[in-house]
Amino acid sequence: MVAMPIHGQDSDLQKRYDHISDLRNQGYELVHSAHGGHGDLAKAETLLQEAIAQADQFLSSQAATEDLWAQADSRRSESLIFLAEAYALKGDKNAALNALETMQSSGLYLFHEKILEQSAGLKSLHDEPRFKALMDRYKHMESRWNASALNGQTENLDEAHRIAGLSLFWSEARYNFAHFDNVPDLDWNQAYLDYLPRVIAAKTTHDYYDVMMQFASLLHDGHTHVVPPRAIVNEFWATPAISTSLVEEKVIVTALRSPATRASGLHVGDEIVSIDGQDVRTYALTKVNPYVDSSSPQDRIATMYGRRLLAGDHRQPVTLGIVDAAGHSHSVTLSREGDPHADALSPVVWRMLDGDIAYLAVNEFGDDAGVKAFEQHLPEILHAKGLIIDVRRNGGGSTQNGAAILSYLDKKPIPLSAAVSMDYVPVFRAWQGPYVLWKPVGPAQPYSVERKQHYEGPVAVLIGPYTFSAAEDFVVSFDSMKRGTLLGEATGGSTGQPLTIDLPGGGKGWICSKNDTYPDGRVFVGKGISPAMIIKPTVEDVRNNRDPVIDGATELLRKRDAMTASR
Repeated sequence: MVAMPIHGQDSDLQKRYDHISDLRNQGYELVHSAHGGHGDLAKAETLLQEAIAQADQFLSSQAATEDLWAQADSRRSESLIFLAEAYALKGDKNAALNALETMQSSGLYLFHEKILEQSAGLKSLHDEPRFKALMDRYKHMESRWNASALNGQTENLDEAHRIAGLSLFWSEARYNFAHFDNVPDLDWNQAYLDYLPRVIAAKTTHDYYDVMMQFASLLHDGHTHVVPPRAIVNEFWATPAISTSLVEEKVIVTALRSPATRASGLHVGDEIVSIDGQDVRTYALTKVNPYVDSSSPQDRIATMYGRRLLAGDHRQPVTLGIVDAAGHSHSVTLSREGDPHADALSPVVWRMLDGDIAYLAVNEFGDDAGVKAFEQHLPEILHAKGLIIDVRRNGGGSTQNGAAILSYLDKKPIPLSAAVSMDYVPVFRAWQGPYVLWKPVGPAQPYSVERKQHYEGPVAVLIGPYTFSAAEDFVVSFDSMKRGTLLGEATGGSTGQPLTIDLPGGGKGWICSKNDTYPDGRVFVGKGISPAMIIKPTVEDVRNNRDPVIDGATELLRKRDAMTASR
C-alpha cells in the first residue's frame, strides 16, 4: 500500500508530527553513516530518544486523527530500531535489547522481523538469548495468524486439511469481512455447516477448490474470493480469446482477440445462443453464476455474460451455437488453451478526436502508465476543447495513480474515499456481548501535489461495470470534485483491501477487510456509481464498430465548449 500525504490537519498536530519525523530522519542519517566509521552516535541517541518521547506524548493525544496517529506510531517504532542500532554499534547490547523489547511491548508487526534480521547494526545481537526470544515472538505470531500448519499438503488433500481450509476461510471472514451488511439474508455459520459435507466429499484438489470458490461467492463481494493453486488455475479460468457481453438482452460477441478466433468463422456482433448444446442463459445461470463473486447486479451480469462466460478447463474446447447478423445459424468450436498470439490489452490509449477533443483510455492503475501518458500529452490536452478519460475497462491498481491524473484537473486538493475497518477488542465482547465497531483507516485527507499547469476545460469520464476497485476510487474523487460529467453505465460497485490467506493445496483466500465510501459517507460498494448520462451500446452499434459512449461524450463536450465560447 502507498502511504498518502497528510494535509489539512490541525496545524499544531501537524507541526508536532513533522518534528517527530525530522528527529527520526536526523537520527537515522547519523546512525547509518556511523557504519562507515563516521557519524555522531551520541547525538543520534539524543535525537532518537527525543523522537520517542515526543511520539509517546503525541500518541496519548485524543485530538490526533487515525491516519496521523498510525503514522506517528510507525515513526516511534522506527526510532526505537535505530536507537537499538546506535547502542549496538557502541557495544551496549543491553541497552539495544531494551530498546527492541520496548518496541515490541506496544505491538508486534511481522514486517519488523525482516528489518531486524537484515540490519547490519544489529548483527552483534544475533547470538544473544534475548534477541532470539524477540525473533521467536515474530515466528510464533506468524505461525498463529498464517496457519502454516494447515498448508503442508499440496496434492491429494486429506479430509482433515479440506475441513481445516473451509474452517479457516469461514473464521477469517467471520472476523474480518467488511460487508456482511450487503448480504443480510446470508447465515454465514449455517453456510459453513452446509458446506462441510461438500468439502468432505471432494476427493481431489480440483473438486475441493470448486467447492471453496462457490463458498466464497456466497459473500457477494468483488474483493472476496478463493483463488485455486497456480498448478490448476487453468482448469477453471482458461478462456478462448474472444470477448462477450449482454447487449439488448442478447449475448453478443464484442471482440475477437487473436488470429485464431478471427479465422474461426465468428464475427463481431454474432449472437451466442448456446454453449456446449445448452441454452446460453441456462448455461450462465447454472455453470457460471455459482462461482461469481460480484458485489452488484451489474457486475454480476457483466461477469456472467462477459469475462467468465466461457471460462473452463483448458483441456476442454467449448462449442458455441451462433446466430449471425443475417439470421443464419451455425456452430463454432474454440480452444481454451492459452494463445501466445492473443491481443494484449494496452494499458493506455491516446488519440485526438474530431473537434479538438482529447481522448485518453486508462485501462489499469497497477502502475503509472496512465499518469505518464497524461503528462506526455499534456501540451495537447491543455489546448483541447474537451477531455475524455475512459476507465470503462480499468480493473484497478493503486488509488494514488488515479489521484495523480486528477491533480492536473484542479488546483484544489483531490478528495479521496473515506474508509473504515472492523475494530475488534475481545474484552469488549466479554463485557457486553456481541458488538461491531468501525475504525477509520483513511486516507481521510485529500491528495495534494503541486502542478505547474492545470487543464481547465470541460471533462467527461466514461464508466461501466468493469470500472472496478481503484478505478472506482478515481470515479469517487472525480465525482466529488464536481469537475465534469460521468457517462456510460454504473460501475462495478467494489473496492477495498483484501486480506490474503494461504489455503491447503496452495490456493489463496481473499477477504475484503475495508469498507470504502464517498468522503461524505455516501455508499457505492454493493451498488456502483451511476453516471449522469446513461448510454448503452446496441447490437447494431457493436456490429458497426460504433462506440455511442464516446460519441455522446464528444457531443456533450463540444456543446460545453461552445457555451463557454459564447459567454
